Amino acid sequence: MPPTPSPTYERLRDYIARRMRMSHVVQPLMLMELLGRRSPAAAQDVARRILGEDVTQIEYYTERVKRMVGKVLTGNDITRYERGTYDLVGGEELSDAVRDQLLQLCRQRLDAFREQRGEEVGCGFPVPPGARTHASTGQATPIQERRCQRSGSWRPCRAITRISAPCSRK
Repeated sequence: MPPTPSPTYERLRDYIARRMRMSHVVQPLMLMELLGRRSPAAAQDVARRILGEDVTQIEYYTERVKRMVGKVLTGNDITRYERGTYDLVGGEELSDAVRDQLLQLCRQRLDAFREQRGEEVGCGFPVPPGARTHASTGQATPIQERRCQRSGSWRPCRAITRISAPCSRK
């Protein structure tokens, strides 16, 4: 007979499976980062997970993690934030097998979200046709001729995006 699931597992499972509202893919990615380790994660580490190591925007997404996804998960008592790091509430009691189950549930939520919206994990910046790419990284450096989504400036703005996971926003 399998052991009775812990209250933390049940709370996380319920949140991921039923209560998590997704307007983008950041909540499952943050949870996957936290479930995949046994120690707290710095906001910058969560941002790295979300960005897929796009180092040019780590600072920008670190702030987004703190102000958006981290705030939502902390407000739902799923994570806590102390001295620049996030941790799962009750995460220390989760076994590796239970963490794997929750990681799989996050993956399923991501896959369903992508299938429903037709989106890939992207940066939020469009990559125009013919964007220059860096030979060693495969990254594009598009130049946007409209208002920059980050700075609000009307001058051309460089935004680094992975070609392998293009943003689908127009």
